[in-house]
Amino acid sequence: MGIITEFCATMKRILSFLIPAAVTTLLFSSCMKKETPYPVPTAPETEGEFKVLNNQVKVGENYETQIYFSLTNGPVSTSNYKSWDISLTTDAESELWMNGGKSVQIYPTGSTNYAGIVSKSGIPSNAWKVDYPTGAKGKSGLGILTGQNHIGEVLVVDCGENIFYKLQILEATATGYKIKAGPLEATVGSETNLVKNEDYNFVYFSFTAGVVTPEPPKKDWDILFTRYRTLYYGYNPDGSDFPYPVNGVLTNPYKTKSAGDSLKSYDFYTFSLEDAETYNIRADRDAIGYNWKSVNINTGQYTVKPRSIYLIEDQNGALWKLHFVNFYDADGKKGSPQFEYQRMK
Repeated sequence: MGIITEFCATMKRILSFLIPAAVTTLLFSSCMKKETPYPVPTAPETEGEFKVLNNQVKVGENYETQIYFSLTNGPVSTSNYKSWDISLTTDAESELWMNGGKSVQIYPTGSTNYAGIVSKSGIPSNAWKVDYPTGAKGKSGLGILTGQNHIGEVLVVDCGENIFYKLQILEATATGYKIKAGPLEATVGSETNLVKNEDYNFVYFSFTAGVVTPEPPKKDWDILFTRYRTLYYGYNPDGSDFPYPVNGVLTNPYKTKSAGDSLKSYDFYTFSLEDAETYNIRADRDAIGYNWKSVNINTGQYTVKPRSIYLIEDQNGALWKLHFVNFYDADGKKGSPQFEYQRMK
């Protein structure tokens, strides 16, 4: 099953304990609805307008490839979404972000004794920190890193698949970071200096490979097709948030804004600047997200939502509209989002 299939099935089981079956069926009708695949029409030619562009990217059936995409130039670069564990910002304020696609989560121990923390035993299940999917400043699981906030503290890092490491941020300055890291059970860690390079949004670190560079320079791309983690707020039976990895689209945090509204339905070709004014365009990285597709939980078949229009204001101030028209390649394999997009101004 795909990850959205799994989510629908999981949530249906959870909600069955909380609300009547009829309501549960209504809530998940969008997951189970069978729809006819959307045929890509021929774009109308209008003199003086920007050309409608069509592209398709392949993230793979298991969503292992992430693709950085420029609306002006097309695909920029690809990398494996599992190639990194944490990233640290390169601007003046220091912040750590986790690889939610790998389900990375962090437990702050409150201790500065690196050698003294050698086990995850006793960590409460609700004590692990995760990031908000918006990517907004200060909304990472640990928040802004300062001398009073996690600097020098030993952090237990769950990298998913029952693999645990230990991390200590020794320094966070305007020019870079100094960290100590190693296996959780080891009493001695390796120190690494990570230099801030403002040509990039982040400096990335892998506990197995060290410093890595999965992302191209920040001025080269607009949107990212990747696996990331979203939060279903208050969905757990105890009222806590339900973190879940999904496959979707994130925008470049560098001077890029976007908007989407699942309640609005438009024809892509007639969608106008007047229509665009009804959208709330913002800096949230997950405004496009993953809801441009739905899945039939009985068949596992995905269907895109072509009448869901998304807006992207790129770092140069150009406004684009975009919609998705397919999720399958010519061989019928999922994981190949096809989309049309057009500059509006």
